[in-house]
Amino acid sequence: MIKSARTAVALWMLLLATGCGRVDNASQAANGVAQATRQAGNAVANTVQRAGQAADQVGQAMGDQAAATFREDRDIASNLVRSGYASRAIAFVMGDVAYIAMQAPAAGVSGQRTKEQVSAHVKSDFPAIRQVYVSEDPNVYARFVNFQRMMQQGHPIQGVWQNFKTSVARMFPS
Repeated sequence: MIKSARTAVALWMLLLATGCGRVDNASQAANGVAQATRQAGNAVANTVQRAGQAADQVGQAMGDQAAATFREDRDIASNLVRSGYASRAIAFVMGDVAYIAMQAPAAGVSGQRTKEQVSAHVKSDFPAIRQVYVSEDPNVYARFVNFQRMMQQGHPIQGVWQNFKTSVARMFPS
């Protein structure tokens, strides 16, 4: 009996010394897997962003300067919301032209204004902007949200610009 008790204690000590059966090892392995997954996700995101930047540089080198200056302008959008012209707004700028999709303030709010007033406000607060296109159409706003998301995800600006240019020709016919 004493011999089997000694054998059991020796086996228990051996298991304890080798780390078998310890929960700490399992959680360390899980943490290692989680960290490797985060690193892989970050590497993919960085690669997508670098690919987008490289495509932008190629677009600039190929002479499409419009794509090079195309950008989202959060200052204009937040200015319109703060000033009471919109409850939500997204603005894209290309050179000296601003394209704005907005959701008007709720009915009955004293801040509701015409597109011409919105245009005049943007031009006065942002002197570099010479032409403003404004839409309160919910479908246009949804498209602008999609363009905004594409840019945030690191899609090549050249591709976003081409889609934007095609859409704007339909949304804001001259």
